[in-house]
Amino acid sequence: MGGIISSRANVNDSCRNKSRASSTSTTSSSVSRKPRRRADKKSTELISYLPLYKAALEGQWKEARTFIDENPEAFTTKITIASETALHIAVGTGKDIIPFVEKMVRKMSPEELALTDQNGDTVLFVAAMVGNLDAAKLLVNKNPNLPNTSSKSDLPIHRAAQYGHKPMVQYLLQVTRSDIEPIPFSGESGVKLLINVIIAEFYDIALELVEMYPDLATLELQGFGSPLKVLAEKPATFPSGSPLNKWQKFLNFLSFGKFKRATKLMHRQSVELAKLLRMEIMELDDAKAHSLLQPPLHLAANLGVCEIIEDIVEAFPPAIWSSNEENHNVFQLAVTHRRENVFNLIFQMSEYRHLVTRYIDSQGNNILHLAGRLPSSDRLNLVSGAALQMQRELQWFKAVEQVAHHALKTAKNIDGKNPAVVFTESHQNLVKEGEKWLKDTATSCTVAAALIATVVFAAAITIPGGNDQNDGTPLFFKPQQHVEKAFAVFGVFDAVSLFSSVASILMFLSILTSRYSEADFHFALPNLLTIGLTMLFVSITSMMIAFSSALYLVFGQGKPWRLFLVVGLAMLPVSLFIILQLPLLKEMAYATYGRGIFRKKSSRRFH
Repeated sequence: MGGIISSRANVNDSCRNKSRASSTSTTSSSVSRKPRRRADKKSTELISYLPLYKAALEGQWKEARTFIDENPEAFTTKITIASETALHIAVGTGKDIIPFVEKMVRKMSPEELALTDQNGDTVLFVAAMVGNLDAAKLLVNKNPNLPNTSSKSDLPIHRAAQYGHKPMVQYLLQVTRSDIEPIPFSGESGVKLLINVIIAEFYDIALELVEMYPDLATLELQGFGSPLKVLAEKPATFPSGSPLNKWQKFLNFLSFGKFKRATKLMHRQSVELAKLLRMEIMELDDAKAHSLLQPPLHLAANLGVCEIIEDIVEAFPPAIWSSNEENHNVFQLAVTHRRENVFNLIFQMSEYRHLVTRYIDSQGNNILHLAGRLPSSDRLNLVSGAALQMQRELQWFKAVEQVAHHALKTAKNIDGKNPAVVFTESHQNLVKEGEKWLKDTATSCTVAAALIATVVFAAAITIPGGNDQNDGTPLFFKPQQHVEKAFAVFGVFDAVSLFSSVASILMFLSILTSRYSEADFHFALPNLLTIGLTMLFVSITSMMIAFSSALYLVFGQGKPWRLFLVVGLAMLPVSLFIILQLPLLKEMAYATYGRGIFRKKSSRRFH
């Protein structure tokens, strides 16, 4: 239908051109009249094939057969503005009209199946683009040369890989001949196919291609580079670049581990493919191998694909000393882009790590200057809240300080700034945002804690059931089976709620009165916030338990079902607090008290 619509658009354009031409001279009108008549004639011819177009689009063979009986040339006529035949239209529609396609293919000769549209695409290209495997098999069975019939510089298998149809790629890999010229699996055609397969993440097919045609690993495609470089651009397919998020973990739980097993298979295949590509590159001379290994090495450092870095450096140790056009090596790139999994590899090095950290870039910056810069927003937003982002930045700076030579701490770049000055200037806005975030959080939590303290203090004074008018003792504080235990639970947890709420208020007040210096974000402020939120959580939980005990004492005696109902309702606010605040609390506790993101050593050693 797109072709007919295009032709109608051309008719309308012609009408508008005719209207505009009437206001010009008679000479110009006469000059432009003939081409316009030819366009009108062409459009009229295309519109006359509209019944066949609709029949092919809807798979109505009876209507198509009637039209073809009246117009025998309709099989080979190009019925759209894009020069498509009726078979092009039918195959592109999909699997639902395969009987229609089968009948057309049966009545057409192999040569007629090789007709192309204005882009040089045969019908098999259309089947490859839409993933119509059944149609592809019908076409290839009738004309086995179609898989090797090229459109410009592409073959149908290239198009199937570009559009991400794996079954089609696997089928065309079997029926595309490799013994005819030009050989489809060598040179530019072969490396283009391999790169398209890698981009589509069909790593099992990529492994098969490299094993069958190993020379493809050492070729480069203009605009893409080598296959290993393209693979390095896919960090999510490697174990280091794709830890399961919460949604993926949930899917994995629902599928009884199938989701995670599929991910592990992809991880294994990507690592195996990277190693196989590197092995083929290493067969070249050192200069050529270095030129092919350097781009994926630096790209892997940018994106955090430590598997590629480890594999390359283990097989070709001099690669660790390579640098890009700005004179940034692997570890400087890791620091710039905040890739802790790559930076941690520095702890696997021998004493050479003190040498590799002394590189100076074109702007006079050493590795500490780079650690002092503010990273991109995607890396900064890995943690929530400006205060925690500032804490993470300070952790990065101090971690780099530990491995950098002491002379680098006071070294100045071409702007005359040492690393500490660069850090302060780059992070001054983040400090202000962190201060505002902490104050807002502390203020909100202080109000909540104060309300809890007021409620539980009042509950402690107005004891459930009242007091004995003779001796003043609580009426429920008597040895009456379970009543005494319930009253004891009320008293204990009411006190715990009061004390913990007051403690949380003190923590939040300390935050509000802090000086908010740069160094305070490293431990002092996150520590206060973590303790305050923990105390608030304890206070809310204790208050709910005390409240449930009080309700049971007053209304639930002799009716256990009321106790279960009250406890269930009391768990609602506690559950909400856990869902909303526990992730933040967990993140802060891990960042503040945990072992951190650095020094996660591996058994593998560099240089």
